[in-house]
Amino acid sequence: MELIVAEKPRVAEKIAMAIGDSVHKKAHNGVYYYEATHQGKEIVVAPAVGHVYTLVEKEKSHGYPVFDIEWVPSYQASKAAAYTKGYVELIQKLGKKADTFVSACDYDIEGSTIAYNVFRFATTIREGRRMKFSALTKEDLYEAYTERSEFDYNNAYAGETRHIVDWYYGINLSRALMAALHRAHGYKVLSIGRVQGPALSLIASLEKDIRAFVPVPYWELTVKIKDVEFTHKAGRFMEEAKAQEALERTKDNGTVLSVDVKEQEVPAQPNFDLTSLQVEAYRLFGYSPSRTLELAQSLYEASLITYPRTSSQQIPPSIKLQPILSALASNNEYTKLAKKVMENRWTEPVQGKKEDPAHPAIHPTGMKSTVSGTEKNLYDLIVRRFLASFAPPAKRERSRIEVDAGGEAYAASGSRLVEKGWTEFYGKYYTPEDVELPKFEKDEDVAVGSKKNTKKETKPPKRYTQASIVSELEKRHLGTKATRSVIVDTLFKRGYAGGAKSIEVSDFGLKVSDVLQKYAPEILDENLTRKMEDEMEAIQEGKLDKETVIKESKEILTQLLDKWKRNEEKIGKDLAEALKISQERENILGPCEKCGNQLRIIRMRDKRQFIGCTGYPNCRNSYPLPPGSFVQPAGKPCLSCGKPTINVKKGRIRYTMCIDPNCPSKADWKKKATKTAEGASKTAAKSEAGPKDAVKTAANKSGGDEEDS
Repeated sequence: MELIVAEKPRVAEKIAMAIGDSVHKKAHNGVYYYEATHQGKEIVVAPAVGHVYTLVEKEKSHGYPVFDIEWVPSYQASKAAAYTKGYVELIQKLGKKADTFVSACDYDIEGSTIAYNVFRFATTIREGRRMKFSALTKEDLYEAYTERSEFDYNNAYAGETRHIVDWYYGINLSRALMAALHRAHGYKVLSIGRVQGPALSLIASLEKDIRAFVPVPYWELTVKIKDVEFTHKAGRFMEEAKAQEALERTKDNGTVLSVDVKEQEVPAQPNFDLTSLQVEAYRLFGYSPSRTLELAQSLYEASLITYPRTSSQQIPPSIKLQPILSALASNNEYTKLAKKVMENRWTEPVQGKKEDPAHPAIHPTGMKSTVSGTEKNLYDLIVRRFLASFAPPAKRERSRIEVDAGGEAYAASGSRLVEKGWTEFYGKYYTPEDVELPKFEKDEDVAVGSKKNTKKETKPPKRYTQASIVSELEKRHLGTKATRSVIVDTLFKRGYAGGAKSIEVSDFGLKVSDVLQKYAPEILDENLTRKMEDEMEAIQEGKLDKETVIKESKEILTQLLDKWKRNEEKIGKDLAEALKISQERENILGPCEKCGNQLRIIRMRDKRQFIGCTGYPNCRNSYPLPPGSFVQPAGKPCLSCGKPTINVKKGRIRYTMCIDPNCPSKADWKKKATKTAEGASKTAAKSEAGPKDAVKTAANKSGGDEEDS
């Protein structure tokens, strides 16, 4: 019997249906698997659920450094992974009957690691094979099975090494941070890791540049000619007097010095790799990189797109594109565009520079789509990018006009699309940059009006967005395509950074970066992390053994942590001071209307919380807060009364409210509570419960209680 293990249940079913001659769905302790035959041979397809084995300490401890670790079933290490137990037990049972093991997990180092751990820990099978596929269509899966290759041990070794090294760095460095803080402050969850350190350093360095930035004034001269704004060719004048002199020399009439018109071809963009998809989805839809990956994974498992965790922007010749185009043509939404590609015999898509030997660029499979909402947005984007990649370049006419007005030269630029080319296929996702200019002739006399001397200031560098930091990490070869978005999420989760649109590093995040730079700069050194990434690739290619990399990592960490321990007390004091200041700032709501001091959120040890004044005991102004909820300053005044507002999170419920229980904005809340309570009173009068009890219950349920409001 041949045991085929897929990475997820949904994929296991697709594989069984694609390769089985007769398929029977079975269950073991609530976990489904599939028995089938293939050309007379008995096969069974069983799912894992991601990583069903994980690394833990052999003997649990709380100190550092610690390197004595082992792989165990995930359900033994964490209650949150209890659901994996049935999957492990199923594979163990099936593994006793099978003589061949086939890995059908994702073909990357994570998928290979999942399969490798199942192969060696859950079975006693000695012969291993590998299915390689980039799409979950019946044709792709059947071909992957019939052409299965040797088990990809080097991929698995690289994955195992990454997990071990990341565990060493993540656990030891995070424990070191928390131990230092605990000595001076108390317990707080902190983390830092092999990639998280350089990522924090990157955004912290930019944040310091922004905060230290001093704007420099400059002056810009503009005039209106034929209702078009022309700008002085000198650009920025750093002295107001010189700008004013140039403006005064500018005459009310001028002569066109030159009319430069050029036609430019704008080629289509290649099909997406994961990073470019994350960047584009953030630009168009505001999806975070982790959300985009989640949606893309769902589309992949629905057989609608190819494997999303790819670094490639190329589609190799081995992939049959005409059947995909034909299938898309049967979809009413894409019929016109797909037929146009086929009728013009555009057979070669634009190929990007980035390659990935494991998987092609992300593209549709042609399977009929039934998705909607956010998934539909991403699917449509991928399909239109795919169709656009076949189309000819767009043609854009760029023009530049220069005018002399009393010896002062002014210029204006225009641009217009003269041939749509691929932009017709990309549709609403193409952002036009058209600036239409009226007709100008060389040596033409023109009227010059609306002369302005505008004072401006230089601007600080732009902060990273969640998408641009993922792109920057890729450029610097830090992390992997699958983990970069997770790193960004962790920086937010730990309170090192925040922000809805652009990433702003918190004071505490800056202090953590400073402390690491002072006492353990190696943690922030991107060159060290990049070197390790290169070593992982060398293991994949069979040029380096995993023991060498693991040993080197232990040696680096041991030296680093020895130095850290000698400075632990100083580090703790620095972190505690920064944390205290950061927490105080985060809890400030604004000035107290009674005394002018600051109102702030006060959290008691018994979990009670309220808003009080920093002028206490002289000022006893205070406001209640909803019990059992997490509150933060909203950063904006109430539109009804002008007092501060707060963001409230209670379970899945989130809302923004004024801090004043008597604010006019809460009038409807009280009406609703009263109405609900009156209804409850009538019901209670007919029951054994007393009316007062019913009123109290209704008020609590309605959220009408003043403290809850």
